[in-house]
Amino acid sequence: MSKKEVIHLYKKIIDDLKALIESGEYKKDDLLPSENELCKKYDTTRATIRQALSALANMGYITRKHGKGSIVSEPKSGLGILSLSGVTAGIGDRKLTTTILQKPIKKAWPDDFFFELDEDELNAGCIFFSRLRYINNHPVLYEETHITNIDLPHFSSRSLENRSLFKILKEHYKIEVKEGEQKIWAIHADKNISHLLNIKTTHPVVHMKRRLQTNNKGVRIYSSLYCNTEENFLQDSF
Repeated sequence: MSKKEVIHLYKKIIDDLKALIESGEYKKDDLLPSENELCKKYDTTRATIRQALSALANMGYITRKHGKGSIVSEPKSGLGILSLSGVTAGIGDRKLTTTILQKPIKKAWPDDFFFELDEDELNAGCIFFSRLRYINNHPVLYEETHITNIDLPHFSSRSLENRSLFKILKEHYKIEVKEGEQKIWAIHADKNISHLLNIKTTHPVVHMKRRLQTNNKGVRIYSSLYCNTEENFLQDSF
């Protein structure tokens, strides 16, 4: 089996077991099939099975106990917001809804903006909007977004409610994200964020600031995000 085939099988094993746990086929405290049983089922080596089980343990789906095997935990759900594919792509098949708190408006960049801007960006100004994202009706993510106001005609009139920003940019403006950088902190929610996410002010949240470069060199997307990880963990594949 080639290295590429092994990687594909490894991911399939993870996806299959995740699906069985999430569907309730395997419940909390249930034992997963043994390594030998999984080896036979997937016609692969113990090394591949162990690698897949270790990944599931790191995700919080199982705990591995010597002499007992792999025991199903009560997993949180993963949020793929670390990827460059956007929040919508990272939610999976859970119900994602959006409340627009500030509709897109054209404005000057804030004086204390969280990333350094070049002269062209400063001159162009930005389009700003804010959204609160819900998963299965629970507030999970508050985001403030600034986009360089270049080559985005009529963007302010477009509806962002329950729609992917990246899909809108691609379909209407031929703009796609190519690369980016992210800064991430664990902080305590202030009064405003705790109110939006329906948590206590002492509750920790993940705060992310990101800058995304697109195929249009003049257009960058900047986001400040606050994520409640009480029922979710952050995940990404690489």
